[in-house]
Amino acid sequence: MSTSGVSSTGIISTGSIDTSGGLTSGSTLTNDGSGGQLQLTGLASGINTNELIQAELAEDELPLTNMQDSITALNTENTTLGNIQGGVETASLDALDLGEPSLFFQSQTVSSSTPSLVTATATEDIGAVIGSTTLSVARLASASQATFSYAAPSAAADTLTIGNAQGTQTVNVKAGETNAQIASDINGANNGIAYATVLSSGQLVISSRSTGDGSTTGTGDGNPITLTSSTSGSIAASSSEGGQDAEVYVNGSATASYSETDTLTDAVPGVTLNLLGVTPTGSPVTVTSSPPAPNTDAIIAAVQQFVTDYNTMVTGTEGAINTAPASESDSSQASAYSGSLFGDPEMENMLSSLRDSMDVSDSSLPSGYQSMQDLGISTGASTGSASTDATNGLLTVDTATLTAAIEANPSGVQAALQSWSTQFQTVANNSGGAFGSIATRVTGNNSEVTDLQSQLTTQTAMYNEEESNLEEQWASVESSLEDLDNQKTSLSTFATSLDASTSSSD
Repeated sequence: MSTSGVSSTGIISTGSIDTSGGLTSGSTLTNDGSGGQLQLTGLASGINTNELIQAELAEDELPLTNMQDSITALNTENTTLGNIQGGVETASLDALDLGEPSLFFQSQTVSSSTPSLVTATATEDIGAVIGSTTLSVARLASASQATFSYAAPSAAADTLTIGNAQGTQTVNVKAGETNAQIASDINGANNGIAYATVLSSGQLVISSRSTGDGSTTGTGDGNPITLTSSTSGSIAASSSEGGQDAEVYVNGSATASYSETDTLTDAVPGVTLNLLGVTPTGSPVTVTSSPPAPNTDAIIAAVQQFVTDYNTMVTGTEGAINTAPASESDSSQASAYSGSLFGDPEMENMLSSLRDSMDVSDSSLPSGYQSMQDLGISTGASTGSASTDATNGLLTVDTATLTAAIEANPSGVQAALQSWSTQFQTVANNSGGAFGSIATRVTGNNSEVTDLQSQLTTQTAMYNEEESNLEEQWASVESSLEDLDNQKTSLSTFATSLDASTSSSD
């Protein structure tokens, strides 16, 4: 007996079940453990009952396979839709940033001709004196320091007291403590006035935590360091060096400006200067403060960020729309459950709407500031052959055009970006927003997945029950056949015995 078109997995396929050769009497019902299916082979009937059962169930199994394929396809589609939605949301947020008034808040830029010697920044967004200031740095600020020879008592504790213009700092010294340990204690004091280190000779070097000579006029005593011991009184310094104020000459003045630190806030009103080095004689550093204006670099960076994210979104969406499933090139792979967005009309319409939004102009705005193209944001040059990127609708930024527009009429650029931003966000949010068409589609797919999963669970249970019933029925049949076979054997043996007995009597 043979049954065509049954595979070992229970799915109908080309092939046959060939039971020739038979199965021997006395075999038992077994379970190989794979999938929980009973393996009914080698029983009295000589029939491969497991494949027969799967052939009988094949029609019932096909809907289960189709439902699982549908669930997988819907989940695959939702993953792709989620990626597209994320890209649209990012571009929409970038457009929102371009429409924010804060992007065009006025500020001042301050630059230094030699930032390796002097750096300059605006203390506030606006307020620095406009124009250029020359600075000659004759001296940087330094801290006072002193070197002391000291050894902790070997058998008793000690207390060291450090003093300078900022006050005093005490250090408790243990018997026999090393100068390295003492230096660590000095440096670890949160409110200390001094730092310390140890020379290779073992001497203790103490310096003030504050730079400067103790005045703001360059005429202080150098803010000297003192050190006393509770056990041995004053300790003489073997060497010392007074602190100094930074000395700067502004705009060629013969009168110096002094600062206790290398940070100056009054030399150029509204500008914070950080001194890094002494300027060569006759070569002052020039610090220049611009008039208050929107930050051109920040505006260009925001535009470029939008263009980058917009192009990424378009490229990703086009990739999903233009990627054909395997069935397009191999008919044997044909399936209604690929989860592909190949040629998806909704996604194509979304891309078309977003591209159209980049060409919208506002005639109520000043001429030359009515569209993104006026600002240098487009799909490329309007003449010559179009590039592949332009054909695909990818954007470019002509930074020279955008910079010129900002410098000529910043309020016009702001108005153009705000007008465009509002309409672009509307288009983008209709598709990619939290309540847009993509989110609605994903929600619908999720609902369908839930329903299919419920059906699959129910029908799988029914399928398994039917399979179990068939296995029990065939087990019963095989058992009966085996009993009959055993009876046949017994009768045959008995008949043979009778024949032998009759022959013996003769």
